[in-house]
Amino acid sequence: MKKRYFDIPLVVTFFFLMLLGIIMVYSASAFYAQQYFGDNFYFLKRHLAYLFIGLLGMAVAYSIPYQKIRGYTWILLFFSGAILFYTAFIERGRWVHIGPVHFQAVDVAKFALILFFADSLSRKEKLLSSYSEGLFPHLFYLVVFSAMVLRHPDFSSAVMLSLIGVTMLFAAPIRISHLGYTAAAVAPFMLIPVIFSPYKLQRILAFMKPNDDLQGIGYQVHQSLVSLGHGGITGVGFAASTQKMFFLPEAHTDFIFAIIGEEWGLIGTGLILFLFGFILLRGLRIARVLEDRFLVYLALGITAHFTYYAAINMMVTLRLMPATGLPLPFVSYGGTALMFSCIYAGILLRLSRLTLGRRTPKVRASGRTRKRRG
Repeated sequence: MKKRYFDIPLVVTFFFLMLLGIIMVYSASAFYAQQYFGDNFYFLKRHLAYLFIGLLGMAVAYSIPYQKIRGYTWILLFFSGAILFYTAFIERGRWVHIGPVHFQAVDVAKFALILFFADSLSRKEKLLSSYSEGLFPHLFYLVVFSAMVLRHPDFSSAVMLSLIGVTMLFAAPIRISHLGYTAAAVAPFMLIPVIFSPYKLQRILAFMKPNDDLQGIGYQVHQSLVSLGHGGITGVGFAASTQKMFFLPEAHTDFIFAIIGEEWGLIGTGLILFLFGFILLRGLRIARVLEDRFLVYLALGITAHFTYYAAINMMVTLRLMPATGLPLPFVSYGGTALMFSCIYAGILLRLSRLTLGRRTPKVRASGRTRKRRG
């Protein structure tokens, strides 16, 4: 039997999302680009440039034997921590500027943290039942990195960083009680950035009382719902959206899902949901089949990244949670987030390659379960 080198369904899913992103970035941004830059293709050309760099990164990520970098991930963690410190306390902004190169520090930090957690958790699994030797060191890194991201300020990315890290910890053999007690102790401190930031507090109040300020803080999400309602089941057709004509701000970035709903209707939004659902199930299957614990945690971290970003972006568009400003992976207008999404895709395809031809292991019932069934 000829060995396959690519997970074809996963490859098709990633590239279909990229293609959809190209189509929708043009459709959602052409009117805005023409009005402000005199060029319908202004954002599309930049998106294609970011995507090209991302595809190069994807190819490099696919070619790396990740088992060989175990024990060295702390180097990238230290480097990304230094970048976060610089942007948080010296530059006091989210972006790093090195000549013509510009990137967001939090994307590098998230990538480094996923690799480091996968490495560290796999090496210290026997110690994870201990709070001081297992759980606490990982939570320390997570809290420090999240605090520096909050300093940027970027509350949404700090929450995402924490969610991905906690998900990887939850998958490890730690005591759930330890994690629960820590979460209960830290939760009140997470409210401080919200309470002392009027803008974040207004967003939460607008979510709780959505009809109180439709022309103010609640305007964007309200217009998003108008877009989705206008699309109906089949949509108004490609490039026929009216909401992108200055009614819906950030139509080609954070709220591109609403434009998809308007132009392609429930069919288009359902397709997006299906594709990211497939990535979730495929990622979990890859993690389940892999035998190397480092690779298992790495697959889980990347799957969590795609799942959380997609789910939160769509939930914000549907007014199921407060506005966050997080992009829809592969589909929203590109930048650092698009390039790193391509890199994550390359890693997941590499891990999937190691599972091709293997069967998903069956989970055997425990003795207590078998006795209860009997």
